[in-house]
Amino acid sequence: MKLKHIFRRLFKSPTFTAITILTLAIGIGANSAIFAVVEGVMLKPLPYSNAEQLVDLDHSAPGVNLQSAGTAPFLNFTYRDESKTFQDVGMWQPDTDTLTGLAEPEEIQTMDVTDGVLPILGVQPILGRLFNRQDDLPTSPETVVITYGMWRTKFGGDPSVIGRRILLNGRAREVIGVLPEKFRFLDRKPALFIPMRIDRSKTILGNFSFHGIGRLKPGVTLAQASADIERMIPISLHAFPPFPGYSEKMFEEAHLGAALKPLKQSVLGDIGNVLWVLMGTVGMVLLIACANVANLMLVRAQGREHELAIRAALGAGWREIARELMLESITLGVLGGILGLGLALGALRLLMMLAPANLPRLDEVSLDAYGLFFTFAISLFAGVLF
Repeated sequence: MKLKHIFRRLFKSPTFTAITILTLAIGIGANSAIFAVVEGVMLKPLPYSNAEQLVDLDHSAPGVNLQSAGTAPFLNFTYRDESKTFQDVGMWQPDTDTLTGLAEPEEIQTMDVTDGVLPILGVQPILGRLFNRQDDLPTSPETVVITYGMWRTKFGGDPSVIGRRILLNGRAREVIGVLPEKFRFLDRKPALFIPMRIDRSKTILGNFSFHGIGRLKPGVTLAQASADIERMIPISLHAFPPFPGYSEKMFEEAHLGAALKPLKQSVLGDIGNVLWVLMGTVGMVLLIACANVANLMLVRAQGREHELAIRAALGAGWREIARELMLESITLGVLGGILGLGLALGALRLLMMLAPANLPRLDEVSLDAYGLFFTFAISLFAGVLF
């Protein structure tokens, strides 16, 4: 019955109620939308099995003023042979290739990978298989693994696609696997994956043009893995010949070292700092909204002074009156939260349409159960605050 009376009193002042709900909705909606982005981009783990074990396998070379040199084939081969801390390591490099034979010639985004990269991420194909060591040899037949999107759009979801050949840059490659629909390769969107097929017998020191990825063994820390890398770098410098015109001493003087970081940190880059600042800014917007509503409530309370005096004269205690005013405020906060939720959903849809290039993990952003709970919590907070 109290809620019925509260709604009746609110609807007797439609202008006040509408302005109050809209003011709160803007503050709550902005916070809900930004929270959904922060949660999806920063708080959720990467969508891979035991993602905390994944690292960006980078190197520094302070001797030549390089803080991020990437990795190279001679290091990748050494780490696979000698590592005591990694389950496996791999290299990847984005590329662009021309697809022909299916329709009109088309330029597509591809990803060159060593055979360990997809297994490191823990992905299981829905059809066929992933690359193995044999596929990554330069003498083996050329193969390709395609994404779910390409399978649906170019092959109509045909299960018999395994074994078919496609032409990339005029060269035939056999399709050996199809990746799951929800699989995402870091923050990239390649249509297919191609094995690098690097010839170990022709590998030399240098060629730092690749990204590295590794999966740590259970219980291994980043510091332990870095120490393991430092141990293996001298081994690699003696195991492969230098680039023509260079010497082994030049590579030693570059002081190659480990620059490992969690893979998630590598994907996010510096966007985390921006999002936290933005979260704080919209939090201030909510506080300003609550301050404005508090002023409106004070003005309204002065207009209800006669009504409250009559209720007090009829025996209502100050606790009962305060409780009803608080319940009225919380009701306004919840109504503002419901409208704010709609505004947040609209803002997130607009964000998806705009798809800013500097915002990673956009596919992970949504108003899930945590987002709904956050919205409900700040709605109650706003109601109590003002």
